[in-house]
Amino acid sequence: MPTEFRDSDRLDPSLLRLAAVLMVGGLASLLATTIVGVALDDARVALGASTAQIQWVATAYLLTLAVVVPTMPWALGRLGAGPLWRLSLLVFAVASLLCGAAWSATSLVVFRVLQGVGGGLILPLLQTILATAAGPRRLGRVMALVAVPGQLAPLAGPLLGGLLIDGPGWRWVFWISVPLSVAALALSWRGIPARVPAEPRPLDVLGLLLLCPGVAMLLYGCAQITASAWAPPAWAPIAVGAALLGAYVVRTRRSGRAMLELRLFATPSFALAAGLMAVAGASIFGPMTLLPLFYQQVRGATGVETGLLLAPLALATMAALPLSGRLTDRIGPRPVLLAGTAVAALATLPYVLVPKADDLGLGAALFVRGAGLAFATVPITVAAYDRLAPTDIPGATTLLSVVQRVGGSFGTAVLLSVVDRQLATGDSSLQAYGFAFGCTLVLSLVALVPAALLPRRAGG
Repeated sequence: MPTEFRDSDRLDPSLLRLAAVLMVGGLASLLATTIVGVALDDARVALGASTAQIQWVATAYLLTLAVVVPTMPWALGRLGAGPLWRLSLLVFAVASLLCGAAWSATSLVVFRVLQGVGGGLILPLLQTILATAAGPRRLGRVMALVAVPGQLAPLAGPLLGGLLIDGPGWRWVFWISVPLSVAALALSWRGIPARVPAEPRPLDVLGLLLLCPGVAMLLYGCAQITASAWAPPAWAPIAVGAALLGAYVVRTRRSGRAMLELRLFATPSFALAAGLMAVAGASIFGPMTLLPLFYQQVRGATGVETGLLLAPLALATMAALPLSGRLTDRIGPRPVLLAGTAVAALATLPYVLVPKADDLGLGAALFVRGAGLAFATVPITVAAYDRLAPTDIPGATTLLSVVQRVGGSFGTAVLLSVVDRQLATGDSSLQAYGFAFGCTLVLSLVALVPAALLPRRAGG
């Protein structure tokens, strides 16, 4: 069992078993994010709720994830990896059961918050445990393995959700996560190390009260950008969130106590990787929201048709991830990232020139883009952990999760705002989405600049 940091080139069976066990829990958490969207309207009707009320079922979960993530290093130092993993799965499973048994919109939102408490720790814990067990020479291949659920969930979530809605009903959209959570919990008793290198630390209550609401307000404000067109409903929470985070930085510098290890930004490779992860929010994760809307609003596809049309993206990414991991471990993150970013950017062109593209051509472009994304995402993670001590990995994982969530939310909101603005100026939906995809292309090309500054090889 891999219970300590190792520096080996071989993917031994114990490491592969650990990755497999963790992937089961990761898939349960990711499904809770991707599958619920299709159930919201049925839940609204069944619970007698308004559209605004039922939207909080999705919003509350995402905000809770952002609030919980910064507490992971503290909880890891206090409880250890194995106990914290099992506690997170248990909370997540119980909350999933309660969500399916909800009797009102309010109770459903409350249970989703509880589900977010468990789900918010699962993915950063997964990444921390594996990064520690793999060591720098195997990190690319291992991270490529655990990225597979991240591609499978967006593909399977809406399709599975549609089948459950048409079959046993909307409550099963929540209950479907329970068997996965229980399986992950059972497997964890023999497959998860008891502890990983982590420094025990006291809980910084004041830092918690500044950091967690600050991140949540920032994300909430980003989510309101499109709806409010930069009116007070958007910029007020963004300003409050930024002020709270600024106060947190000042407190950290004065007291030396940190829930987020901001000192890690002094490591050049980590700082560059974190910046790239923020830019990727618009250039990589933003189009993940644009694409379904494009197919539904521009091409007139149904929900199931949209899922099938987007399948080439997820399938190509899953197929290319193992090769991306091997190449990153062999030749280093920089050349793999540069190639992947360039390929993903070029594959966006047919969506910029949508009047001349058909579904077959767009599907081929999606397949190429999916392969490019596989080569662009794994090296960023590997570069972030490069040159870090094992005890820094929990803090690095937490910081990267926050950066990724803020960057992804802001990028997505800005791109959707671009579409709304273009529609308001009289553009057709075709032109509006083409312009938004053009913005993602520009951002991808901008990302090539910091990518070129990453070390060519791990440890370089």
